[in-house]
Amino acid sequence: MSSLIRSLQWRLVFIFIAMTIFLIIPIGLLLKMQVESSYYNEFKNNIMDGSKRWTMDYSPTVENVWLDLLNGENGRRQAIITFKIASENKSYTIVNKNDINDFKTTDPNLLKKPGVAVNDLLSSSNFVAVMSGSKGDSKSLARLNGTSFFDYAFEKDGIILYFRCYSEEWKEMSDAFSSIIISSMAFALVISLILGYMLSRTITVPIVNLMHKAQEVAKGNFDQTLEVKADDEIGQLTNTFNYMAQELKNTLTEISSEKNKIETIFNYMTDGVIAFNIRGKMIHCNPAAKMMLDIREEEEFNGFCSKFGLDITLEEILYLDFSKSKEKNISTNDRFIKAYLDLFTDEKKTEGIIVVLQDVTEQQKLENMRNEFVANVSHELRTPLTSIKSYTETLLDGVLDDRQMSEKFLDVINSEADRMTRLVKDLLQLTRLDNKQMQWNMKLISFTELIKSCVVKMEIEAKNKSQELESYIMGDIPEIMADKDRIEQVVLNILSNAIKYTPEGGKVTVYISKLYSDVYMKVVDNGLGIPQKDLPRIFERFYRVDKARSRELGGTGLGLAIAREIVEAHGGNIIISSQYGKGTEVTVKLPVQPLSAEQKRE
Repeated sequence: MSSLIRSLQWRLVFIFIAMTIFLIIPIGLLLKMQVESSYYNEFKNNIMDGSKRWTMDYSPTVENVWLDLLNGENGRRQAIITFKIASENKSYTIVNKNDINDFKTTDPNLLKKPGVAVNDLLSSSNFVAVMSGSKGDSKSLARLNGTSFFDYAFEKDGIILYFRCYSEEWKEMSDAFSSIIISSMAFALVISLILGYMLSRTITVPIVNLMHKAQEVAKGNFDQTLEVKADDEIGQLTNTFNYMAQELKNTLTEISSEKNKIETIFNYMTDGVIAFNIRGKMIHCNPAAKMMLDIREEEEFNGFCSKFGLDITLEEILYLDFSKSKEKNISTNDRFIKAYLDLFTDEKKTEGIIVVLQDVTEQQKLENMRNEFVANVSHELRTPLTSIKSYTETLLDGVLDDRQMSEKFLDVINSEADRMTRLVKDLLQLTRLDNKQMQWNMKLISFTELIKSCVVKMEIEAKNKSQELESYIMGDIPEIMADKDRIEQVVLNILSNAIKYTPEGGKVTVYISKLYSDVYMKVVDNGLGIPQKDLPRIFERFYRVDKARSRELGGTGLGLAIAREIVEAHGGNIIISSQYGKGTEVTVKLPVQPLSAEQKRE
């Protein structure tokens, strides 16, 4: 039964049947009401006409009126002639208005119950209306003690004449109409069932055929067409299905071709490509990636990162999203691999993570050679620079013939010597970091107090440029295990850069917060900003966006490189995002937990 109810065909049939029932039943009720109304109007009109013709030329008492209506017109019943109540289903009652217990009646229902006859009379709204001086001609089918009737009453010379017409008067006619209606309904139900079934099949059969064809298409059989038998909505739907099946076949063929092309490219490209879905499961790994890292296709993202020492998790790259792409270095089997991690998405949501691997072993070797060269040059330059510095200070303390000019030259020499000294110091520090020779003084420090101290140190420099320097602490910030002097160097470098490259009257804001097991410092300025093409190289040594301006402001091009090396040595990372002409945002993340012995060795 439930399957029939769910079927569109039988639902249409049920609708036809329901429409038939809802049409015939109101018609039957209307006809029945018309029959009742016709009999009432005849009953009322006869009494009204009789009341106009009837006169009383005698004393108006119940007994006299009773005798008059019973024996008037030469022994014939005056009531039957005057008021036309010859039917046994019609009756009249004569009541003294001033004494309701004084009455006579031809109504068998009242004669059977003389004790309660007065109550039956008073239950009639028309009788009560006449008693109160109103008209007793309200049209309503009264029901009393299981009987139904129409009634009418009027008063003349203190005598109330009350008439009733019981429903048995029109019962035969009503039953005949009911029989006709029932027969008509049965016939109409049969016809509606047949017509509804036939009509519903004209709709459901094409839909069923369309459903079967759609199931075949879903299974991959796209060579499905339907015959168009009409130009109505069903025909248009069939045309649309045929068009959809053909277009779907063409689209999937094109997608398959493109997929084969991409797979061929991935398989023969020298860079490694690994793709993970949003749940971290590996969904693609080309031969180059397998050769570089010797990995299996069943590995998951977090396990992959842990295996190759990538300090990143699936949740972090998907939800923290400091920048859309992340760059990590992998060292394995005497090879250096650069890993670029980014999200791949459809039009609305993230689908997963793609990792592109580049073998930079040769570049890394060249970089190591360059670092070694810089170290050697720095050592060679430090002694003459120290001599120049000492000689300059001696000259500044002496007296020359042209003191003003001498001091001018000496100031320039002193300034250049300071810049070269800073350069050498930066180079030496980078060399120690690269060669893992940095001596770390690791201890628990207050991250908040360190940054606040740095902000206080830079306030004078910010005030000199009429800048606003503000800091905000968001939540409770725990202590961290770190080298205080080195972290302070990082913070001062970032703040110094923000102040240097922010115009006068600008604003530099520092935020301190904690997320999960890491603390964060974010420095936001509304300064010059960095062009997008320069952002990937911002941490390269000696790289400057604007070389002339950087030298003018005293920059060496090594500060951010040193800062990143220090932060990464602490197990954290530093990220820079910027919009040219709008400002720069620098985020430093450091772990709360101390580094393990293995991490320290690395």
